[in-house]
This record gives sequence, C-alpha cells and structure tokens, in this order.
Amino acid sequence: MLRTSLKDYRLAFTTLAIVIGLVVLRWLLWQAGLEGLEPTALFSSIIGGGVFVMGLVVAGTLSDYRDAERAPSDLASGLYSILREAEQMHAVWHKPDIHRMRTRLIGVVDALRKDIDAGNTRQAAAAIEELSESFLELEESDVPANYIVRLRQEQAGLRKAVLRVYHIQREQFLPSAYTMIVSFVVMIVLLLLVTNMGGLLESLVTVAFLSFFFIYLLQLLNVINRPFKVGVERGDDDVSLFILYEFVVYAKLHDQDLSGDEVVQMAEMIEDLEAAAFDAEEADGGKAPVETPDLDEALEAAVEAAPDVTLPDERPAQQS
Repeated sequence: MLRTSLKDYRLAFTTLAIVIGLVVLRWLLWQAGLEGLEPTALFSSIIGGGVFVMGLVVAGTLSDYRDAERAPSDLASGLYSILREAEQMHAVWHKPDIHRMRTRLIGVVDALRKDIDAGNTRQAAAAIEELSESFLELEESDVPANYIVRLRQEQAGLRKAVLRVYHIQREQFLPSAYTMIVSFVVMIVLLLLVTNMGGLLESLVTVAFLSFFFIYLLQLLNVINRPFKVGVERGDDDVSLFILYEFVVYAKLHDQDLSGDEVVQMAEMIEDLEAAAFDAEEADGGKAPVETPDLDEALEAAVEAAPDVTLPDERPAQQS
C-alpha cells in the first residue's frame, strides 16, 4: 500500500524538488538586491493565458490517452475470442494444434510487452502474423470456411489494436504546441523570479505555488504523450496491461480449472513482481538498474507463490 502511494506521488515529488530549487534561487536574488518588478495587469494576463493554453493542450492529449486505454481491452477481447473458437474447433475436428495456438497467442502479449520496453521494435506485429500458420492448418482440414473467416477477422482486430499502440507510442500530440507550452512555462517562471509580489515572503509563496502548477502540468503532458510502459519504468499513470496478463494466466494454466478471482490474483502477482523490481532499484539507490522481469519468469514466480497451482506440461498434446 505504501509503495503504491509513493509511486502515485512520484511526479509530485519530482516537481517539488524543482520548485524548491526555484524558491531558493528567488531568495538568493532577493538577498542580492534584486527585489524585482512591480506586478501589473499584464502579469495577470500572462498567467491566465498560460493556464488557458496548457488546459487546451492537455484536453487534446487526453483524447489520445483514452484511445490508448482501449487498446489492451481490444487486444484481450480478440485473443480470448481466437482461443475459445480454436478450443471448440479442436474439440470437434481435432484442429488446429491447440498447444501451438496457445503458445502463439501468449507470444503476442509477450512480444507487445517487449516492444513497449524497447520502444523501437515490432515483434508483436510479427507474432500476430504467425497466427496465420494455425489458420492455414484449419483451411486444410474439414473446418467450415466461415469459422476460419471469423478467426481472420479477429486477427485483423489484433493487428489494428497493436498498430494503434505503436502509433500512440511514437507520435507526440502537436509537437509545436508542446514546444510552445515549454516556452510559456519557462517565460512565466522567469517572470516570477523577477517580480516583487509585495515582499519576500509573498514573492516566495507565489513562486512556489505557480511554478509547481505549471511544471507539474508540463510533466503530466510528458506522461500522457507516452502512455505505455512496463516493468520498472511503469507508474500508476501509465496504461496497465493487467487484462492481457489475465489472458496469459488463463491460457497458460488452462488445465488448472481456476476461478475468475484466482485468475485475477495471479495476474496481480505478475504486476507485483514487476513492481518489486522497481522497489529493488529504489532500495539500491539506482546504482544497479534492474531489468524488466521476463513474462515467463514472472508467471513461474506467481505460480510458485500460489497454492495448489502448477504449470502444465509444455509438450504439445498428441493429435487424434
């Protein structure tokens, strides 16, 4: 609970450290005899204009963030649909190889996780294309064509969701507008440092309050512009892949007859193991950066921590 609370306020603590430096700088300028300019109506207009422009950009960026929040659920929905359809086909026609299908579907989640971590790879898109090998296996069987068409449609949905993630991660909302915001913040902070608000105490309080507000919003824009992170870099502001971890647990432990609550608990364990890596890095003072835990290793550790749960035999089932 404490770890979660501290991560929630990490952005605020970072901003506070910057603000403290600005307050000390304003105090030093005052002590050096630079009490500053007298505030005018123009000063209030500049502050108000900065608030308006930043609010406009944040509102525009939030729409992209909302779009990003839908991507994991769209992916999970497609993965579940393909797996359950394939399981039903296997039960009737003994096609496709259900072990390979599960492995390939889990591979989509693992590859997407690695793409987000690396920032410049496209392994998830390749993993989605590998599903076509299982679909070709169906086309050579007695499975009706309309069943295969449904799987192809779900594959197209997966492709669309992954491409959306790639696009959101790479593109920045109106880079010129962001540059303008940075310029606004810098100018406003400089103006605060050279303005006399009626005394030393009043000036320090004004610098602290307004600079905290503007710098915090600026950092918030940075978070929204890159909403996906995994492992040690992920904060509570980032879009969670939790629902995809639920799918991995469901697909990997298909023979364990887990209830919905147990699947959720196992997925939470995977996220907790990622957070534990972050805690280890913090405890070490950041001297030895910790790599993002591997998904298979995280799942194995979660299985070991759960009573009466074991990993299934990884050997493919014999085809009838």
